[in-house]
Amino acid sequence: MNVGMGLSTQKDSFLATKEALQQAIKSIKQERIDLAVIFSSMEFAHSITVKTITSLLGEVAVIGCTSTAIITNRGIFKHGLAVMLINFSTETYFHAAVVKDINLKNPLSAGEELGERLLYSVKDTRRDLAVILSDGLMEDGGGFIAGLQERLGKSFPLIGASASNSLRSFKTFIYSNQDVSTNAACGILWGGKLNFGLGIKHGWRPLGKPRNVTKAKGNVVYEIEGDYAARVYEEYLACDLEQLKKELNRVSIFYPMGLYLPGEEEYLLRNIIAIQNDGSLLCQGNIPANSQIRLMIGTKESCLTATKEAIDEAKKGLLGRKSEFVLVFDSISRYILLGRDANKELEIIRSEFGKETPIIGFYTYGEQAPSRTISHQGKAYSHNQTITILAIGD
Repeated sequence: MNVGMGLSTQKDSFLATKEALQQAIKSIKQERIDLAVIFSSMEFAHSITVKTITSLLGEVAVIGCTSTAIITNRGIFKHGLAVMLINFSTETYFHAAVVKDINLKNPLSAGEELGERLLYSVKDTRRDLAVILSDGLMEDGGGFIAGLQERLGKSFPLIGASASNSLRSFKTFIYSNQDVSTNAACGILWGGKLNFGLGIKHGWRPLGKPRNVTKAKGNVVYEIEGDYAARVYEEYLACDLEQLKKELNRVSIFYPMGLYLPGEEEYLLRNIIAIQNDGSLLCQGNIPANSQIRLMIGTKESCLTATKEAIDEAKKGLLGRKSEFVLVFDSISRYILLGRDANKELEIIRSEFGKETPIIGFYTYGEQAPSRTISHQGKAYSHNQTITILAIGD
């Protein structure tokens, strides 16, 4: 496996894409390029970017998305375009696919459609891993993941992330082959000679006693312990509903809900994205009725500790083999919480994998992965506020 990295922070889309690609082509030192992974800030989400890729690389498979900020070996950039070019060995195969107009479809059926397309040319061969990038404003990400697993398998290793934006835009964008799309999802299905390790952690710790969700539907929690759901926050933070609404961003980042999963070590986090007038909580991800939740709290120190733990898990999965490249899917909530210390997180990743190991990633609106990361087996969940580290070896 051969990998080349490129980065540009130029303002002009054509010049930026050309510069990043030329850097990556020079560093990969291979004529054949199998896959291009592109992450960019919102300024580059238009046709010039993908047309430039096609003009320089030909009809190579492309996946990628937009983000609030991109993560690379060279740093974290709010404005920029990063590209990773990959040349696989002849013993490794993959297939890329995309599904569009998700907002016009049932999320479950949209997931099934992408699963079918990923399987199109690899149905009779061994499959090892799927990496999915999806629209960050999808309303039912859990349903979409469930649809994918209906086709790929309930315990198939499925790792993904949701695109993000500038925090001022109402759209996110997906790069797939020669298209830039909103309300879309793309992915790759890998197989053959592929070694990988996965680590996913968040670092938030439980507060107070466990509580039972007594009324919920989808991603809306109406009642906890028989009272309106926001009452839990009113009691803990000693403020009323109107104050909670004003402080929503801070409350959601520092005090998300933790959903208990039987048999799992960590709680599954759920951001609060709206507090409604009836006291119900609109969450970024489903919370079933009759489930058990706890308030959670995070700090900069606990976030950075979780980063090291995720790296350790990913390295264990590689069984001592060298990482050829590392994908990082990091929650936008962690980016906001860490502030300037986000660079400390990147430095931890670089030092643990080696400063020469290619690293590419972005800040997400949600992450998708199984909780049992060492075996990579089990149901994939939609996560909030985690860092997901996927290390790929040859």
